[in-house]
Amino acid sequence: MSYVLRTFGLSKCYKGTWALSKVDMNIEKGDIYGFVGENGSGKTTIIRLITGLISPNEGSFELFGADNNSPSIYDARRRVGAIVESPSIYLNMSARDNLKMQCDILGINDEEKIKRVLFEVGLFDMYANKKNASNFSLGMRQRLGIAMALIGEPEFIILDEPMNGLDPAGIVEIRELILRLNKDKGITFLISSHILTELALVATKYGIISKGKMVVEISAKDLAEQCRQSTYLEVDNPIKLFETLVQTMDEKNLVLEPKGVKVYGNIHLNWLFAKALDLGLEIQNVVTTKGSIEDYYLSHVGGNHNA
Repeated sequence: MSYVLRTFGLSKCYKGTWALSKVDMNIEKGDIYGFVGENGSGKTTIIRLITGLISPNEGSFELFGADNNSPSIYDARRRVGAIVESPSIYLNMSARDNLKMQCDILGINDEEKIKRVLFEVGLFDMYANKKNASNFSLGMRQRLGIAMALIGEPEFIILDEPMNGLDPAGIVEIRELILRLNKDKGITFLISSHILTELALVATKYGIISKGKMVVEISAKDLAEQCRQSTYLEVDNPIKLFETLVQTMDEKNLVLEPKGVKVYGNIHLNWLFAKALDLGLEIQNVVTTKGSIEDYYLSHVGGNHNA
């Protein structure tokens, strides 16, 4: 198993407040890793740690096998391209001039590479166009930002909220670009996003973070299994039913709601009914539905007993 990134108890404190607390994270070569969490959960802090913009207070990480405290981390970071918070582009410059500036920073002198990268991100028609990036659409700016990340031929690309603010057409363009680069070039991605439905169309693995702590890491395959079904049982005393079910089930698969209990995963309805009836509860409603990534996320960080 070849890891691009692993973190070990990674922690970061700002003015007495722990933005990250003992985070373990594992990204394998070829993954499209969907990094999910509410605003302020610690997603951008981890990205800043990985890219060397800040240093951890505790814990460590390995990037392409290089420890963050070793001199080899600098060479490892040269294999990474990143867009943190927003594309680092010069709005008063053209697409070609932006890439030429990035090439100068990296010590690259290759005009054909600039053309090739613009072609890869669907901006080849902007190579000879002097139009400033300030006049680009948000989608074009995002694609130019990815081109800036690609110019150094990275094996690992980090994108912080790449779909944020894009219209539906722009979202589709970025999604298809990510899938193509992953498939054709074998590039590993870490994508921080709160648009869960879009992540579900590209991610091969997910990390859910909340309040600075990694809640769960799960493969897309296992998530699909978890999301296949949920059963909501409305009863006259949902707390009593929840307390009984939690004795025999994983609490992560249970959500206590105001009028009932939601149970995730395949479950035998007769068994569930028997549990309620043995407690002398009145069953008022039953709803069985196929779950979604949003349901799974909320069951881990958004429910009364799963935050």
